[in-house]
Amino acid sequence: MTTEERRLFSIAGWLLIGYIALTFAGVGLEKSLTLGEGTRAASAALVGSSMTKDFTGGYIEFVGTLVYLVGALLLARLLRGDGPTGEWFSSCISASAAAWTAVNVAVGFAAGAAAIYDGHHGASVATVTTVNDVRNFAFFLSAGLSAVLALGVAASVLLTRRLPRGVAYSGLLVAVVYLAAIPAARTGAINLATLLGFGWLAAVAVTSLRQGRRQEAGAAAHPVPASV
Repeated sequence: MTTEERRLFSIAGWLLIGYIALTFAGVGLEKSLTLGEGTRAASAALVGSSMTKDFTGGYIEFVGTLVYLVGALLLARLLRGDGPTGEWFSSCISASAAAWTAVNVAVGFAAGAAAIYDGHHGASVATVTTVNDVRNFAFFLSAGLSAVLALGVAASVLLTRRLPRGVAYSGLLVAVVYLAAIPAARTGAINLATLLGFGWLAAVAVTSLRQGRRQEAGAAAHPVPASV
């Protein structure tokens, strides 16, 4: 692995950490309405909440999604193996990251923002709840794209050995949990899968940062002699 690749692994790690931090910061400001909640909860979340606070949280989450896209594309490049198989695995990472971003931005964020905006401008609770349900189902189905990304990373790691095998094995587990949680989303299983996914991404970020630290350690162990 070259010095540039190790440096880029560090960048990928920080980008993933940034995504996680921004997402949790944004969600902490929002009042979300989950699928199946009653009229009172819908009114509190979509009509009676602070639109400024909700939109601020949503925008922070949106920025975090863009950071995720950049980091995932970089990770796909760094984990690309030789030959058609390696390129296929890398393409699975890139395509799933791009598709996940598109679904969340174009459907999830847009529908969620529309529901809150219309709820504060005279739309009925039934109408804004329907719009918000579009957001919820986009979130549920995007878990399948997260599963494809986890599978792509796991396969690439097993092929290239550029990250520890534990990242690959845990990635396979995360993918299975994501796929199993989609049909059971109404029970809240998707929230557990999402938290597990964040934990796995944090592990990927930490191991990527360690690749960059190996470069720094190697440079310290072999200092360049001063010229006279």
